[in-house]
Amino acid sequence: MSFLEECWEEREEKAYKQIFGDTGLGIYPLSTEIFNRMNADAVDPRWLTHGVFKCPPTENRKTWAYITSGMSNPWEAESPEDYSGQGVEFLMETNEEEMWAVEVLQTLMAYNLLLFAGKIGDYPPLDYGNRVPLTLSAGIKTMMFTQPINFPKSFSIKSGRVDLLQVVGITPAELEFAKKASSDELKELIVTNTGGLFTSKDRVSVV
Repeated sequence: MSFLEECWEEREEKAYKQIFGDTGLGIYPLSTEIFNRMNADAVDPRWLTHGVFKCPPTENRKTWAYITSGMSNPWEAESPEDYSGQGVEFLMETNEEEMWAVEVLQTLMAYNLLLFAGKIGDYPPLDYGNRVPLTLSAGIKTMMFTQPINFPKSFSIKSGRVDLLQVVGITPAELEFAKKASSDELKELIVTNTGGLFTSKDRVSVV
């Protein structure tokens, strides 16, 4: 087994199962159609091995969790580094099982892969505090990236560290608040008012 394969397996079979428990029936992989919607000039075949796991509730967690897998692949490395691959994976939480959560993370992951490859201008990859326009419903029109509160902020595999960036859908009023204050201040308001960082199509604005 290659270094890449060992690290890939360690992430999905050990780290993810320790953090999320059951990772579902399998991965929901990215497709060329997702990249086509972003007018991508070319798709790296390796990107189509990336995807999202849908993790059901456990004894210790009542929510559904959705976690990307692939951005932390050490494609170019043959030994440990500070961060594994891009050093991130994206996470979302919902109170009910939702297929749209998988689709949101697939879209954001594809977008981040294009950013990382420099195919969408000179912009850095997605990170904590970033807010991305993505309409989920009439009330939720933006996805905000923040540190999780119910999951570890990071984990390590033999190829390096991986940060977990949690995605939470926010309302237009919350977006305006975050622009004037900060994403961190909005995060605290959401947690205080709702008890967590759950994404819902019909969540009432906290501002």
